[in-house]
Amino acid sequence: MVTVDERAVTLITGGASGMGRATAERLARRGDHVVLGDLDEQGLAETARLIRAAGGQVDTAVVDVRERPMVERWCADAVERLGGITYLFSHAGPRITSSEPVSALALADWNAMVETNVTGAFHLCQAVLPQMVARRAGAIVLTASDYSIIGMRNAAHYAAAKTALYSLAKALAVEFAPHGIRVNAIGPGPIDTPHLRRGRTGSEWDEAARASLARIPMGRLGRPEEVASVVEFLLSDRAAYITGQMIQPNGGQVMW
Repeated sequence: MVTVDERAVTLITGGASGMGRATAERLARRGDHVVLGDLDEQGLAETARLIRAAGGQVDTAVVDVRERPMVERWCADAVERLGGITYLFSHAGPRITSSEPVSALALADWNAMVETNVTGAFHLCQAVLPQMVARRAGAIVLTASDYSIIGMRNAAHYAAAKTALYSLAKALAVEFAPHGIRVNAIGPGPIDTPHLRRGRTGSEWDEAARASLARIPMGRLGRPEEVASVVEFLLSDRAAYITGQMIQPNGGQVMW
């Protein structure tokens, strides 16, 4: 997909921390020029600092994936400056801020979850796919979840959005395979990230971690680097015959 003399350009949303940051660092180490977008300007700056300190190439921009014109400008700028976008890792998505039954779920919370996860990924894919089609090469990874497969109590908006992302990946895989483009999803289980810990006291985190560990055959939470390794594989020629799949780094929490 990428020749020896060509530097891959990888666009990553949600690159300010956690799995997005770990993936950006890993791809930069292999030689990709990473282009990072997030709403967290301070987090983006820290990710960029880490990448540059290791000798990598990185650009950052504050981007709200819900805003289509902003996404289009960001992607067009990357294409113009860097010659094209080789890979896309769509990872932006809000955390679950409350646990509510469907009867009490606020429409604003539903809309925020769907607009960021699903519509945001749609905006990104529409922005990058035409130039991938023109080059007849490219690969995309969307961040879904274990809850794309199993039900989730008191977070219907999250489960629905992540299931939609898995379905979107499959639909895009079928449509764009004839153009040499692969599209896959990842379905991480519980990963120990600032995103997962945010908003919890120490005791609340301990309780949540214990509940998670009870469901995981491997007996531990995942690390961001373990998810990054899966994304890096899918965005490489080593995965040249894989499309329309969801790979689940989840410690065995969900098997199917």
